[in-house]
Amino acid sequence: MLRFHFITIFPDMIAAYAGEALIARAAKNKLIEVSAYNPRDFLKGKAKHAYRAVDDRPYGGGPGMVFMADPVVRATEQALKGAVKSKRRTKVIMLSPQGKQFDNAYATKISKRYDDVVFIAGRYEGVDARVKKIFKAEEVSGGPYVVTGGELPALMMMDAITRQIPGVLGKIESLEESRAASPEVYTRPEVYEYKGKKYRVPKVLLGGDHKKIEAWRVSKIKKGGEGT
Repeated sequence: MLRFHFITIFPDMIAAYAGEALIARAAKNKLIEVSAYNPRDFLKGKAKHAYRAVDDRPYGGGPGMVFMADPVVRATEQALKGAVKSKRRTKVIMLSPQGKQFDNAYATKISKRYDDVVFIAGRYEGVDARVKKIFKAEEVSGGPYVVTGGELPALMMMDAITRQIPGVLGKIESLEESRAASPEVYTRPEVYEYKGKKYRVPKVLLGGDHKKIEAWRVSKIKKGGEGT
């Protein structure tokens, strides 16, 4: 079983995604487990009351706010508690636009090497850098763009990693990256009419010649890669 842990101030976002489709089925079949830990629940002293703020102004000045180290550290410790006790293989990932860009190769590596994966989903201007140092976290980016918080990229990564786990997909052939998956797909009816114009399924897909079908799919992939 691969256990995913999310450090986030919006745990409901994680629960909503984890409760649907492939992720929900994988959890039901005990192939994965998904948990979320809210740093607000790990505040102590006066900070635990009032506004339950987990962020503060950055030293040295600058715009925005930064997640404080202590509540994030405490939440991460809780996430890792079972793994440390059982000596399971762990990976801590800190979502960051400056991090290594996530891809399928990385997803495959994570699925094979680790038992527990912790995603630290920062917001605002980021997370106190000492968190990364304490847990030897790796900064990873969901892509060449910036979003409001780390939750969406982390969920995307969980989905991609989960697909690599044996038994999650019905057949290993279902992995698009392991076959020629055309950007053009069709289903019934064979002829679809819209505003007087008929749109037909390409004849090659109706002929039953699998070599020709595969060649057609590969050609569509190449055209898609060229931006045509």
